[in-house]
Amino acid sequence: MPIDSLSSFQKYPEPGRLIAGHFLMNDAYRTWRKEGIQDWIILFTLTGEGYACAAGEKGVCRPGHVTLFKPHEPHEYGTVKGKEWEFIWAHFGPDVLEARYLPDLPLLIASFEQDLTYKRIKTSFERLIQDYREQSLYGEELCQNALREILLLIAQKQHYLLDPRIEETLHLLAKRMKEPVKIEELASKVGLSSSRLSHLFKEQTGSSIIEMLNKMRLDQAALLLEHTDQRASEVSREVGFQHYHYFAEQFRKQFGQSPRTFKRAKRDVQ
Repeated sequence: MPIDSLSSFQKYPEPGRLIAGHFLMNDAYRTWRKEGIQDWIILFTLTGEGYACAAGEKGVCRPGHVTLFKPHEPHEYGTVKGKEWEFIWAHFGPDVLEARYLPDLPLLIASFEQDLTYKRIKTSFERLIQDYREQSLYGEELCQNALREILLLIAQKQHYLLDPRIEETLHLLAKRMKEPVKIEELASKVGLSSSRLSHLFKEQTGSSIIEMLNKMRLDQAALLLEHTDQRASEVSREVGFQHYHYFAEQFRKQFGQSPRTFKRAKRDVQ
């Protein structure tokens, strides 16, 4: 991804307009705003090391860290002495609705480890930069979509603290929902023993791995029954159940009626 030059952003646009860039800065880089600005500032560190200060708080910005400054807050950020700092940044207006889910702090630094969420948030920042540079017909809307995903991922991390290995397990279950799933294989992929994964998964989600897998399959089955012409037996196989009677039993437990009754009821409503 190309690096932007600082000189490209010497003239600051009107408040509320989303702008974004990708910098690689030496330790002479420092930005200090005595009265802050009217917009939010977000930074995502790719490599190296920076620092961020606001309201008497100071934090270090390392790879995988997302840094947020609130509007109108005096702040300073720059490259740590003896280091380089590569980061993606954006300024955006206070009217972005998803910002209301974030903690009410002058400075927030959220750490995303090298896991599924890190990959997702990095991809979102890369999309943001690409769409900003292309300036296409709907480029601003695309930038806003990427930014919204970033803010929601940050908010989710603040309020829903799952172990990264459990997040990865949930991702694998969703990705391989239709396949036979072995706990030993899942455990190997996330670097845990089978017993430790089973215990940690239950502790953090409230469900066993098989219970969660069945829920995913049944939720998908309900959608297929409601929105397609597939028969219940076809849907059962489609979502990964090997035996229809077991599927029907689990479906009744979750939805309070048989798959066929559920399908008829949805059809009558339509």
